[in-house]
Amino acid sequence: MTLEEQLKSVQQAIARVEDGGQEIDIEVNQNRRRVSRADLRDLYRREAQLKLAITRRRGGGMVDAIPR
Repeated sequence: MTLEEQLKSVQQAIARVEDGGQEIDIEVNQNRRRVSRADLRDLYRREAQLKLAITRRRGGGMVDAIPR
């Protein structure tokens, strides 16, 4: 998977979490379970890392990033 593909995947995950929250309820055979999605902070961090890696690979300078 390319860096750009990874970035797109992470950004889609961020959108899903932002749209539907961190946790969702799933019911299977009348058993209800709560499932946590990826941590939004971790997703933002990974997004920043991927943007930086893509920019560096292209020989660019500054990139939007979240400090640690």
